[in-house]
Amino acid sequence: MRSNKTIICVKEDYKEFIADIISPPLVSEAGNQDSFQIKQGRGRYPTIPIKKNGGERLIVRNYKHGGMLGRLLGNVFFFGDRPLNEIYVHEVARKNGITSAEAIAVTKKKRWGIFYSANFISKEIAGAVDLIDFLNEQPAVNVHSKKSVIFTLAKLIRKMHDAGIYHADLHLKNMLLKKISGGTFEAYIIDLDKSTVWRQLTIGKRMKNLLRLDRSLEKYYWLQGKKTEKPLSHVSKTDRIRFFKAYMTTDPAIDRDWKVYIHRYYSPYTFHKFWWHFSGLS
Repeated sequence: MRSNKTIICVKEDYKEFIADIISPPLVSEAGNQDSFQIKQGRGRYPTIPIKKNGGERLIVRNYKHGGMLGRLLGNVFFFGDRPLNEIYVHEVARKNGITSAEAIAVTKKKRWGIFYSANFISKEIAGAVDLIDFLNEQPAVNVHSKKSVIFTLAKLIRKMHDAGIYHADLHLKNMLLKKISGGTFEAYIIDLDKSTVWRQLTIGKRMKNLLRLDRSLEKYYWLQGKKTEKPLSHVSKTDRIRFFKAYMTTDPAIDRDWKVYIHRYYSPYTFHKFWWHFSGLS
């Protein structure tokens, strides 16, 4: 659909609903009593109820640059079809049974010349928390629940990699957990922005992605150790090995001799800790 300078790619069932909220400008938080901010993954985003007094809500994530580019350009992009790439990766994930936030629509608004801004609209995963909140809120997770979480996460990431998806930003904030019952959990992978789909992921790419997640865990404990004396939910070396073993030996096994890869790719993250210390994170 088109609305003024905005192009909207939307699921058929939500076409009329999305058209209603596009004009006036998409989800104007100021003065809109139907929208409120909700935390899902990395940040807080405005949401819209799908039906009046209904439980389901849509989350609207505005694309923004990170780092230095974020300071210079904010949410303005040039060239490319970043939002369409993300919705494509979401469709690949959906077809392969990889649980994520359901993608509803993307919008791309022309600003001037080759420059544009964009939004990604998805369904809220009600009741789910990211792994950092999970670790913060549950300093003493029982052994059964911990094993359930580890195997659930390992199998989901393995399924994502088997589908050829390389997550460009795999870290604790982009993994969500939702407690089902009896100490069991359902896991979700979100924020597939900038992710890529390959015909087949090599073991090198898989390990690089897993190390990104492991480094995120290391950074979390490093920061918490600097900032607080609050008891932390401890993820031990045994837990990390259990996670990697579950990832490697899920049928069909990548390699039964999985311990070789632990030694080959082990990192103490010395450079990263040095950078965290001098970048103001401490």
